[in-house]
Amino acid sequence: MREFSYERGLQGEKSLRAVIEFAAGTLELRSGPRGRLYSFQLYYDADRFEPVGSYDPRGAEVRIGVSSLRRGGVRVSRKDALPQSALVELSPDVPLSLDVSFGASDSRLELGRLRLSDLSLKTGASRTEVRFSTPARGECRSAFVASGAGEVEIRHMGNSGCRHWRFDGGVGAVSLDLSGEWERDARLVMQMALGGTTLIIPKASKLGVKISLSGFLAGFEGSGFQKRGGAWFSPGYDRAERKIDAQVTGALGGVKVEWR
Repeated sequence: MREFSYERGLQGEKSLRAVIEFAAGTLELRSGPRGRLYSFQLYYDADRFEPVGSYDPRGAEVRIGVSSLRRGGVRVSRKDALPQSALVELSPDVPLSLDVSFGASDSRLELGRLRLSDLSLKTGASRTEVRFSTPARGECRSAFVASGAGEVEIRHMGNSGCRHWRFDGGVGAVSLDLSGEWERDARLVMQMALGGTTLIIPKASKLGVKISLSGFLAGFEGSGFQKRGGAWFSPGYDRAERKIDAQVTGALGGVKVEWR
C-alpha cells in the first residue's frame, strides 16, 4: 500500500470541471477549505492500481482518481484488491461541473456548500450515497445518475438546486429523499430496468408530487396519493408551493412512496 496526494490552490479560476474516476475501494468527496481549488488524498494498492492526477489550466479541468493496471478499466473485483481509500475536497468558491465514475466502490459524496452547476454520476457494482446536507450555493442546470448493479441513495435533494434530474438504472435500487429547500419546481425522469425506486417525502412537506408510471409490471405503492388520468398526485398537489414531476419507466421495478 502506498500514499498519494495532489492539490492546487485557488489561482483566479472562475470555474472548475472535476472528473473523478475511482476503480475500487472507499471514496469520500466533500467541500474543501476556502482558497484551495482541489485536493486528493489516496491510500492505494500499488500492485493493482495507479493514481491519477492532472490539471489543465486552460480549461480549468482536473482529473483525479485511481485506475486499474489491468485491462478493462474500472471493472475490478473487490476480492483482488487491498482496502484502499480516498478523500477528495473541492472548492466551494467557484462554479463546479462534477463528473464522477465508480467501479467496485463504496462512496459517500457530501455536495452541500458547493457551487454545483451540473452533475454526472456513473456507478458500477457499488454502493453510493449522495448528500446535500446544506443547500448547494450554485444554480444546478441538470443532474444525471446512471447506476449498474449497485445501490444509489440521494438525500436532501431539495438542497441541490438542480431543477432537472435524469436516472438510468440497471438492476440496482434507487432511493430519493425529497427533503430540503426547493427553490423552484423540478422534474425527475427515471428509466429503471429491474430495480425499484423509493421516494421519501417529508410529512410536513409543502411539496406537490406527481408520479407518472409506465412499463411492464411496474407498480405503484403510496398512501394518500390519488390517481387522475395516467398519473398519481400527492395530497394538496394543486395548492403546493413547489411541484415535483416524476416520470418513471420500469420493466420489473416500480415506485414506492414513504412519508417520513
